Amino acid sequence: MEQHARLYLCARCHAQVVLCSRCDRGNRYCGRACGRQAQHAAAQRYQRSWRGRMAHAQRAQRWRQRRAGADAGCGAHKVTHQGSPAPGVAAPLAAWTPQSTCSELPATTVVSAPPSVDAAPCWRCRRCGAPQPPALRQGFVRHGLPLGRRHDPGP
Repeated sequence: MEQHARLYLCARCHAQVVLCSRCDRGNRYCGRACGRQAQHAAAQRYQRSWRGRMAHAQRAQRWRQRRAGADAGCGAHKVTHQGSPAPGVAAPLAAWTPQSTCSELPATTVVSAPPSVDAAPCWRCRRCGAPQPPALRQGFVRHGLPLGRRHDPGP
């Protein structure tokens, strides 16, 4: 059976992403940038929670104690630092038209237009850039037991 590419929406930016079965590892995000931003947002939510604030306070206290032992007599030290995030990089966008062919589109293009009746879309894997067949799956490939034996019916 041929393994088709998977079409999914990025869990953070909701961009359409196509990954071939070789590159698909259960991805949820369109790339590293969205994954990092989602992880950063989760860390911020944790820091705002009671448990996160207490963990941060204990970690800062341990750090101050280590610094006091290493730098005895050097005076007060900053506990935290502030910085600004790095600016984003602008990327050129390419639009898919029914007249477009696979060779005209760059390898990182995400095709977001629905296919017309007379022309099949040129889907490409987001990671490796390999052209994909027009049939795309939207769910994960299930390995293991056959469909009828996936769940234990119980007593």
